[in-house]
Amino acid sequence: MISNFYFKIPRRLRIFIVFLLIVSVVYLIARIFFFDVKKMPNDFLKARQEASLVANNIVVLSNESVGNLGKIYELDKNGNYEEALSLLANELERNRQAREKAVELSAQLEKMARAVPEISPASASQSAIQAISSETALISRLITYNDYLFQLLEILRSKFLGQTKNSSEQISELINKINEEVRAINELDKKFNEVMGEFDGKI
Repeated sequence: MISNFYFKIPRRLRIFIVFLLIVSVVYLIARIFFFDVKKMPNDFLKARQEASLVANNIVVLSNESVGNLGKIYELDKNGNYEEALSLLANELERNRQAREKAVELSAQLEKMARAVPEISPASASQSAIQAISSETALISRLITYNDYLFQLLEILRSKFLGQTKNSSEQISELINKINEEVRAINELDKKFNEVMGEFDGKI
């Protein structure tokens, strides 16, 4: 059936199809075994640099928050609510900054993702996708971290103002969850940098 269909095609067109197939095969073989075409769009490089800086800022902010939460926890235990409230206000501001950084990082990752189809060789574009996925997961963990942090800060503020009692167990649970998210954020950013290191070796 297929052979009958093939011979119904005009001879000139058949020759062109065969020629096109031969050229395609030769090109693929040459691309795989002889040529390693390397292409790196400037948009990807710029977005990558910005994403790296923003992610680093996120890591710094989250780690500083963990340190300050420890101080707030100690002040709470010692009944020093006035100083604890002052630190609490700083953490609410830091939480706002972290949310802004998440939006910035998302915008840079989108630029990187759009530039991926222009990257070659294929192994480099695969590394780029892996790195973008890592930072996307980081944003997800940051959103969860911000949510836990906001809950904790609201509970602490309510407690310090005498509006809530018997919240120690809830506070301890939220602090543990926040620490877990911060560890995940650090690991994902570390993975991003490692994969980008591999990416550089392929370009």
